[in-house]
Amino acid sequence: MTDEKKLTIADFMRPKDVVSTISVNATFEEAARIMIEEKRNGLVVLDDEEKVTGMLSSLHLIKYIVPDYLEEDKHLAAFEATDVFAKRVHEIKDDPITQFMNPDYHAVKAEDSLMEAATLMSEWNTRHLPVVNGDNELVGYITRTDVKRAIAQILHIKRD
Repeated sequence: MTDEKKLTIADFMRPKDVVSTISVNATFEEAARIMIEEKRNGLVVLDDEEKVTGMLSSLHLIKYIVPDYLEEDKHLAAFEATDVFAKRVHEIKDDPITQFMNPDYHAVKAEDSLMEAATLMSEWNTRHLPVVNGDNELVGYITRTDVKRAIAQILHIKRD
């Protein structure tokens, strides 16, 4: 390991121009559309000044579909009519993402160590982290796949 360079997030992060983002003013339907069209399971939520304000995942969408009464008593879902899912999606399609996004996100900086990103992902069981500058503006994104690429590099594992 003495010959290995110190690995930073900048060495493996994805640049801002390939990060899927969404406006904090968007709706459930807009979030679903972006995730489907861009084949993403996560979006970085930006405010009007392009600053990161939260994260949104496909799991957030799914959890929001489930009505409160089923959250409280999950076994009742087996007794729901088959059209309840579609009805619920139509009911919430115009709801703002601020009702179900995660405003308590964790972010890293490009100059941080790769170990910091790995530790946050492990501790918070998250698949991705926004990379921000000192003004909390998005500069990139790092995912578990990016961390795996670092592992492959260290172990000299060839990738296709």
